[in-house]
Amino acid sequence: MNTVITVARAFGSGGAEVGRIVAARLGFYYADRAVLALAAKRLKLAEVELSLREERIKSLWDDILDTFAIGPVESGYTPPPLHSISDREIFAQESRIMKVLAERQNCVVIGRGGRYVFKDHPRAVHVLLHAPLGLRAARVMRVHGVRSEEEALRMIDDFDRARSAFRAKMTKEDPSLATNYHLCIDTGDMALERVADLIIAYLQAKFK
Repeated sequence: MNTVITVARAFGSGGAEVGRIVAARLGFYYADRAVLALAAKRLKLAEVELSLREERIKSLWDDILDTFAIGPVESGYTPPPLHSISDREIFAQESRIMKVLAERQNCVVIGRGGRYVFKDHPRAVHVLLHAPLGLRAARVMRVHGVRSEEEALRMIDDFDRARSAFRAKMTKEDPSLATNYHLCIDTGDMALERVADLIIAYLQAKFK
């Protein structure tokens, strides 16, 4: 049976880079944007639209517009719905793609509710990466080219809120709850290469 490493991460904690390092060292498949692209193709959605919706909940205005898109009976005109595919369908499709991937090869899965998808997988290692807010903001400024700390903190807050809301709706889980993971690492004062070392060491110790 193949091994799956899932990486949940606070925005700005370096999760994507750590996942790439781990996958490269172990020769595992790295599932991040690839999963999103496959899901977009299967659902016949433009990837850019899906990227705006995955791991977040449609806004109240989207829901209201969806409701009114049906149109009253007496209107004589029914415009097409703005979103014909629900957030739950997107999550279900991505989950199926991840499971098929894991059946075929060892993989590292970044985000996408991977811990929930593989919660019963016997050879899964679930990792949570976090860091102090100030260090997360500094990393966001450096990696994403954000000019001010204020803007970086706003981005972090937006992403954290959206991701938490999505996970709560789709999985009924708190993504920050440490007991959901095998390994929780503060990446704030540690080189990401060393974080990757810890994950690989844990994997090797767990599955001798």
